[in-house]
Amino acid sequence: MKLFHVFAVVALVTAIPSKAESPRLKIYTRPADTVYTAEVNVVAVTEPEAKAYINGEDMHVFPTGSFGMPVQVKPGVNTITVRVGKDGETTQKTFTVFRADESSRPKKNIEVDESTTMFVNPFSVETLSGAYLQYGNGDDRLGGSKMGFIDENIILKVIGRKGSLYCVRLAADRLAYIPKVYTRPVADNPEVVNTGSWQINNIGDADRVTISLPRRLAYQYFTDIDPQTIYIDLFGATDNSNWMTQRTLDLGIIDYVDFRQISDDVYRVIIRLKGKYQWGFHVGYEGKVLTVDVRHAPRSLKLKDLTIGLDAGHGGKYPGAISPSGLKEKDLNLDIVLRLKDLLEKRGAKVVLTRDSDIGPSMAERKKVWRDAKVDLAVSVHNNSGGSPFSAPGTAVLYKHLFDRMLAECVARRLLQTGVNFFGLVGNFNFSLNGPTEFPNVLVEGLFMSSLEEESRLADPSYRQLMAEKIVAAITDYLNQASK
Repeated sequence: MKLFHVFAVVALVTAIPSKAESPRLKIYTRPADTVYTAEVNVVAVTEPEAKAYINGEDMHVFPTGSFGMPVQVKPGVNTITVRVGKDGETTQKTFTVFRADESSRPKKNIEVDESTTMFVNPFSVETLSGAYLQYGNGDDRLGGSKMGFIDENIILKVIGRKGSLYCVRLAADRLAYIPKVYTRPVADNPEVVNTGSWQINNIGDADRVTISLPRRLAYQYFTDIDPQTIYIDLFGATDNSNWMTQRTLDLGIIDYVDFRQISDDVYRVIIRLKGKYQWGFHVGYEGKVLTVDVRHAPRSLKLKDLTIGLDAGHGGKYPGAISPSGLKEKDLNLDIVLRLKDLLEKRGAKVVLTRDSDIGPSMAERKKVWRDAKVDLAVSVHNNSGGSPFSAPGTAVLYKHLFDRMLAECVARRLLQTGVNFFGLVGNFNFSLNGPTEFPNVLVEGLFMSSLEEESRLADPSYRQLMAEKIVAAITDYLNQASK
């Protein structure tokens, strides 16, 4: 199965769908019939060995068969000719572009941002399974910026609405938004409550902190890395915890716990860790008791003793980005992940894949695979798209939670050793698979499939192998740092 996927990806590089013309020529990107700029992009695909010309100018044809250039256009009618030749035969395509005056460009309707409608009579809702809170009412292709997922059966006061979102008051000075589909109306009226007693225990593979409460409260968690600290803000609570009992002196990773009443109705839980690294945590309720499990460091930080989660982005009916020559991101992602799996298993690691074939599991299914396997860390592999086809933006590594930053830095430094540009180290990335806090995790955006130069790199099996080798080296770097 693995070889099938490797060869399937490679086949995309050399095979262009057969057409009657010879040599074959496909115009991948051409300007609209009417433009308002002095420069337009033209990208085409032919056979890799062919000669290619745009308006008579000799083009570099990449091994994928892709080629192109930005073309200058004058006011009025412009003719653009794309010609390819091979073995004495020629194929040519010609089209015209009219450059109009900027003053004649149709005016776009100004989009007015719909503000939140505030209610005169607030009401209460209860959260359902899968609920999460957003910081604001904004949105993009990844959804609004998430504060985090929260448990079901939490009562929230709704004070407004924007589109499919409710605006809820978490505290006197704190608002948030929640999708309406994750709520149901209730008659209850949430009031500020007092916190109860704390307990701290070593439960074997984690340290557990529990806080008794009279009812479930909304919460938000975040982390710091210097020193390693987990914070949980409880909304609608005031301190009445007259003791915090540590049941064992031999905690595995927690140094100490404390709290701060940071406002009249916001209660902050502070969990300070012993070392410079953390290995994940889970926040949730058991009945009305808030429970925080903080994972111990693995007994051994050698690859042969660890479980590594790998995810090949997209799959099945979700191809992801498609390059000019026809490479599908889902195939490249899987090919790189299968190479990663081989390299990690040769070093003794146990590897857990979210998919090993051309299927498209949901984000929830992918996260469940990793959580059920209790992976020690995880990497999701994607490739990017966007921008000019004639630029080479480079590689990026993305993470959501601050404690994942060190792993992301290690991966980014190693990927730069493949000789590509650096697109960025992206924090607070609002991607669902970066959301879990139970294990360190990052997302790799290898290269831009929309770039002719980077498409050519990705089409090369030896480069995909090099990427996999560098990611393995980065994981090793991270483990070596954490073991000091």
